[in-house]
Amino acid sequence: MMQYCIKFIKTNVTYPRNMIFKPVVRIFFPLVSLLLAFSILAFQHSENEEQSKQKQVQYGVNLVELFTSQGCSSCPPADVLLSTIKNQDNVIALSYHVDYWNHLGWKDPYSNQQFSDYQRNYAQKLSSGVYTPQMVVNGKTEFVGSKKKVLEKSISTKSTVKALPAPVVTKNDKNIEFTYSLTDNDKLDSAYALLVLDEHITEVSRGENSQKKLKNSNVVVQRVALDIKNDAGEQSFEIDNDASANYKVAIVAQDKNLEV
Repeated sequence: MMQYCIKFIKTNVTYPRNMIFKPVVRIFFPLVSLLLAFSILAFQHSENEEQSKQKQVQYGVNLVELFTSQGCSSCPPADVLLSTIKNQDNVIALSYHVDYWNHLGWKDPYSNQQFSDYQRNYAQKLSSGVYTPQMVVNGKTEFVGSKKKVLEKSISTKSTVKALPAPVVTKNDKNIEFTYSLTDNDKLDSAYALLVLDEHITEVSRGENSQKKLKNSNVVVQRVALDIKNDAGEQSFEIDNDASANYKVAIVAQDKNLEV
């Protein structure tokens, strides 16, 4: 089936009239014209390049989901790897923090049982087992989340995941409100809106990563189900009044096999 995701998306010349300067003018004006022509070509190239990027995103998105934990000693390299791809044009990178490492002395502030259950659903579908760090690409391929070459190969392969329209987002002190659109919603089994924290550094005082400063990127902090019976709607997230926090909104839609 066709798959979907969003994207958890920018001379006036004066011269003397004296005849002595006529040869200079005759040379100068063609140069100005030539420079202007190059400027127009450069602008057109830039515009075409931007359109090309937009087309690439629209027709070839890769959703990369990392299941991680601040309580897992092998997870920081995967967190760093995810941060290197989060701004790529054809990538939607998301970090889900699971809760089953919290008993080792450090409770991950971003962990959520809902995310652990989501990973278990993938494990059942992909016959992968439940572990961290784990990356899942487009709901179809899974691998150890710190394997750079495997990730690069996965996102360099032409994707058939087509982008949904970007949500329209409005932010105030206490809420993030947004409108969204779904396409081919009759083929969907589920759709979710995600509130994503762009980046945060945490000083870990206990557990396997004790005394380390961990940087997490594109952290999913809230996940709410959307009504797939309607092809459009409005929704909101409550947020803390933190001026330093940079949030994003992503929409992810999946079929019954969890393919994006």
